[in-house]
Amino acid sequence: MDKVSFRKKQIDLVSEFMKSDKAQKEINDLYMQLFDDLDFQNTPSIGITLSMNDEIPTFPIINQCWEMGKDVYIPKTFANYSMRFVQYTKDTELIESSFGVREPKNYENNIMDPPDLLIVPGLAYSQSKNRLGFGAGYFDRYLAKHPTKTISLASSRQFYTDTPWPIYVLDKPIDKILVSKGDVDANNQ
Repeated sequence: MDKVSFRKKQIDLVSEFMKSDKAQKEINDLYMQLFDDLDFQNTPSIGITLSMNDEIPTFPIINQCWEMGKDVYIPKTFANYSMRFVQYTKDTELIESSFGVREPKNYENNIMDPPDLLIVPGLAYSQSKNRLGFGAGYFDRYLAKHPTKTISLASSRQFYTDTPWPIYVLDKPIDKILVSKGDVDANNQ
């Protein structure tokens, strides 16, 4: 199946799952796995997105980072499909991008490219650490230019044993994928 078709199918699958009672249980499990992860615990700076609808909420992760004394950085995207990571605090003023993503309004200062650990969002992940993103290629381009440790969180509906979408040379694998310990059907049948 081509990426565009698979992405559309996956968006529908994840959207439906996020409305279920099971979703919150899996999300809580993923938070606990992340907070127990040594890479997460030992890194001073975290890069993370501000979650949107049907994504695993990132605000509990951001709050945990702040409680642990970590610096949090969020992406500012640009028209040329590049991005920079800008420090995010409770006082950061945000604006909405053309994709509907909340980003820092001021991005000239407090930049860290790359943060020590990036929590990379996605629609689907495979056991071979492949990631299907949202289609614009921001993270793949960023990681090609700024290699750093990466980790992703996958619900049972986002994880596949095999990789059912095509992988291209520009696609960057994820270092570590934490998968919910829910009733995982690794082929999402």
